Amino acid sequence: MITRRTALISIVATGLLATACTSDGANRAPAYSGPTRTIRGYLQGPPFYSLTASSVVFVTAHDATGGNSAPMPKIASTSFALGRNGTFPVGYEIAVPASGPKRIALAVEIRRAGAVIFSNDRGYSQTTGSTLNIPMREAPPRLKLRGRF
Repeated sequence: MITRRTALISIVATGLLATACTSDGANRAPAYSGPTRTIRGYLQGPPFYSLTASSVVFVTAHDATGGNSAPMPKIASTSFALGRNGTFPVGYEIAVPASGPKRIALAVEIRRAGAVIFSNDRGYSQTTGSTLNIPMREAPPRLKLRGRF
């Protein structure tokens, strides 16, 4: 027979598991409505590295008006599944508010199975124009330490 305490613990555990699970899939819902401008370009990486169709690209735009010394609020984000096996370069585009900040910094990650495999090592910013090519760096390996030091 299930006690009240066991039932409560199982409900709480189920809720925690449900909220802890995240999706690594693409998100195409717009973050805002209104006039936009599009920034597009290519993610450039090592030409020998093969990307799989299940790789997901995450692009986030930040307001970089204050430079690196000020907090950079997120103004737009998008993600998409690569959808093809291939190599670099990878095309991207992100819609940002047309009347938004004058300087925009882009942060990009490419993930496979939830792990970051490539990212840009600094925020590449843009003040004018609509094209921005971003060099990508391979993410450092994660160390799995077992036991004590």
